[in-house]
Amino acid sequence: MIPLVDDPQVEFLFSNPANLSCLDTAFSDDVINEITAFSAFLLKAQHSNAHSALGFWCRKSNILAMKSDFKSFAHSSPKGLIFHITPANVDTVYFYSLILSILCGNSNIVRISDRSGDEAYQLIDSLKRFLSQRPQSVLHALICIVSYPSSAEELTRYFSELCDMRVIWGGDDAIAKINQQSPVTNQICFPDRFSIAVLHLESEAEIEDAAIRFTRDYVPFSQQACSSIKTVLWHKTSKSLQALFWQSLKDKVQHSDEAFSQTAQYNRLYNFQRLLLMHQFSVENTYKSVAGLICEAAPFDLAILADHKGDGLLLSFELENFDFATHAKLQTVSCFGLITSELEKLSSQALRITPLGSALTFNYLWDGENLLMAFSN
Repeated sequence: MIPLVDDPQVEFLFSNPANLSCLDTAFSDDVINEITAFSAFLLKAQHSNAHSALGFWCRKSNILAMKSDFKSFAHSSPKGLIFHITPANVDTVYFYSLILSILCGNSNIVRISDRSGDEAYQLIDSLKRFLSQRPQSVLHALICIVSYPSSAEELTRYFSELCDMRVIWGGDDAIAKINQQSPVTNQICFPDRFSIAVLHLESEAEIEDAAIRFTRDYVPFSQQACSSIKTVLWHKTSKSLQALFWQSLKDKVQHSDEAFSQTAQYNRLYNFQRLLLMHQFSVENTYKSVAGLICEAAPFDLAILADHKGDGLLLSFELENFDFATHAKLQTVSCFGLITSELEKLSSQALRITPLGSALTFNYLWDGENLLMAFSN
């Protein structure tokens, strides 16, 4: 039995380590049934788009598809106890890797940042309300959620030593600090990444669909997720079609259930000025609206995006060909209107190539890691 942590800095948001025990096998019927029941619970509640997206991802057909893939990996037993350190700026992303770990039969300790937003706590509250109705659920023994300040290094060290594996969602600096303070031999890290969109529009008839899809990849998480679009590369698209697209995007964002906060509006201006000072590019035109600050610029350089902080700033460049210099931190390229040979060219330059509108859809293959294999033996 894992001892209960006796430290006033720890807030137990759900359960405690003393209640945890992992399962004997992965993808048990009990776990699948509970996860799919939680999926229905989230979808019925319709608390937010992010929660509904998580609920949709947890639907039974998706879980069974992952189970089918898992059977081909020659893995069958859980890794053990997994310690998840979550990001403060993307409130629900950690829950996807947590679900994958649970499906693999692991018990889990999740550390929520004390700087997390309301949505992170609302999701935990949804989990608590769901499991309060199911006292015999297997999930009670698989999840413990805690919160404590990042300055409490001794707690991170304790939980890290306690667990069989560690998962860190966070920026490069946070990961480096944790690794220096509490080194472990078995972990997965998801560091800073950035993502782009490559669009080719041939007619006005395509604009509505492209704008709807683009909004899904752009607005959620205030453009903070690694797979959020930060730059648009226009390939063989007229200026008139581009202008119509920006107008349509403004309309879609204005009527979206999610919007950029007042703080984000201030941050994007500061971020834009900072990028201009740090990098050599010229501004040809800007559009300022509820859709954000859109900056048409040249020349294109992926290195600019390594310093892009989101919050509704979109950089727009013309793309003549697909021979641009790649960057180690380029994660996802969302594509619209490209032919097969162009998609193949891009596939060698990024970790993921996805259709526009699906960049934020989580997959067990993430940042080059197969999480189902990583969470099992």
